[in-house]
Amino acid sequence: MALFSKNDKNTDNKADRKAQKQAKELQKLSEGGKSEGSGSMSIRSRNGLFSTTLIVLAVVITLIFNLAVGQIPSGVMEFDLSNTKLYSFSDTSKDYLAELDTDVQLIAVATQEDTDTRIVKFLQKYAALSDHVTLEWIDPVAYPSALTTYDCSSNTLVVTCEDTDRTYQVSFDSILVYDSYYYYYYGTTYYTSFDGEGQVLSAIDYVVSESSYTVYCTENHGESDVGTNLSELLEKNHFTTSTVSLLQTGSVPEDCDLLLIYVPTSDFSEEEIDMIYDYLDAGGKVELIWGNSSFEHPNLDSLMATYGMELTSGYVGDTSRYYAATQSYFTFFPELTSSSDAADGIASDALVLVTTSFGLNLIDPARDTIEVDDFLSTSSSGGVMLDGEDTVSGQYYLGVTATEEIEVESEDADTADTDEDDADTSAEADEDADTSAESDEEEEEEEEANTVTAQFTVLTSESLVNDDITDSFGDSIVNLTVVMNTLTGGFEDVSNISIDAKSLETTYNTVTNAGLWSLLFLVALPIAVLIFGFVRWFRRRKL
Repeated sequence: MALFSKNDKNTDNKADRKAQKQAKELQKLSEGGKSEGSGSMSIRSRNGLFSTTLIVLAVVITLIFNLAVGQIPSGVMEFDLSNTKLYSFSDTSKDYLAELDTDVQLIAVATQEDTDTRIVKFLQKYAALSDHVTLEWIDPVAYPSALTTYDCSSNTLVVTCEDTDRTYQVSFDSILVYDSYYYYYYGTTYYTSFDGEGQVLSAIDYVVSESSYTVYCTENHGESDVGTNLSELLEKNHFTTSTVSLLQTGSVPEDCDLLLIYVPTSDFSEEEIDMIYDYLDAGGKVELIWGNSSFEHPNLDSLMATYGMELTSGYVGDTSRYYAATQSYFTFFPELTSSSDAADGIASDALVLVTTSFGLNLIDPARDTIEVDDFLSTSSSGGVMLDGEDTVSGQYYLGVTATEEIEVESEDADTADTDEDDADTSAEADEDADTSAESDEEEEEEEEANTVTAQFTVLTSESLVNDDITDSFGDSIVNLTVVMNTLTGGFEDVSNISIDAKSLETTYNTVTNAGLWSLLFLVALPIAVLIFGFVRWFRRRKL
């Protein structure tokens, strides 16, 4: 008997066929999945290659950009964020270098890696101010012959100009100045000031110009030595200073470009005053700076009176422009005439500070050809103390310049006159008659060429250039700039380009009226914070 019926067989065949069909479909799906999988792998590979290419391209662009930026001078790319502004330059430097039309080379004979970074950055940024200034570093260790070539020691900046064939050397110790006493006592270097801009600008001006002048300071009248700051500024402007005793020399030296009478404590003799008159009559320049010493000076008074000035017998003060911290009317800020040569390059709101100063009254000069111009004065609230008790109110002057145009005879004119006297032929006489009009014009031009300008300047206070005052107030006052403008103002080819050094001393904040501020910060503010915190806590507690 059969175990399976016909229907059962048919069922089994259908199941087999169905299983085979499903197996084929699974095989197709499997083959299709493999093909699709291989396709998806291809797409991922292409995406990965594209990403890698972009990364490589970005790296290459970044490298090229960094290399290009690295070629830009640091003076353009770096910004001065230092509190002392070592790398921020004055308008004097910018204007001077903008007008510079002569090539100048800065040669730093030093190992750049061992040089103070402040000097390195300064030189880079300063050279970038002008296309006519180039900077080169020469390592004296690798190239010792450089010391012989430039006749200098290591750590020296050599400034040269091929057009003028002039050279000037600036030691790095003159740029980054240290306290020698501190080093002597403690054995460590303590830097006090940075004079890069002043030293380098002065060196550039020296090598591109051929002007140099001599200042003679009188002696044997108890004169003070010219202060350190003023001496340095004179040197930066290429003035050579020397001393002279008029009674010993018998006259003002012929090579004297400026005669400086600095804080005398005794009067000049009549013979010396006559020598000064002769010097002024030849177009000389004299500057007299008074101290605070009281003494009889009739001969100096006569000199000033000739040029329209009269010195007060007492100290002057100002009740509206005095320095509040001193509570003294005799330490004040005089008014500077902005239109004067003494104010050249000075902002209209700049301050000049004087203390224990005499004053000047303006009187009629001895000759109509003398012009008197004041540039420094008290306000209308000024006054002068007489005999230590009485005060005479009014405006008084602390800086006055008198100038006079003087005609002088030249050797050429004398020679021409002699030749004319020797000429006695009729032909020459006829020629002179035919050219009389041209001769008149030439004579007028010759008279203009033989005209010189005498200049006499008086400053009534030594405090204008006192080192203690100028160092204490720094850039807050422009005393030295005013004085240097008066010294250089009489020379056509000289301008005051001297720049003060920047202090590296630590600046401390000084609190005035400490009692009031202490009450505010130690009492009022803490109580206010506690009350505010309690109110906030109480409100949040109720929530």
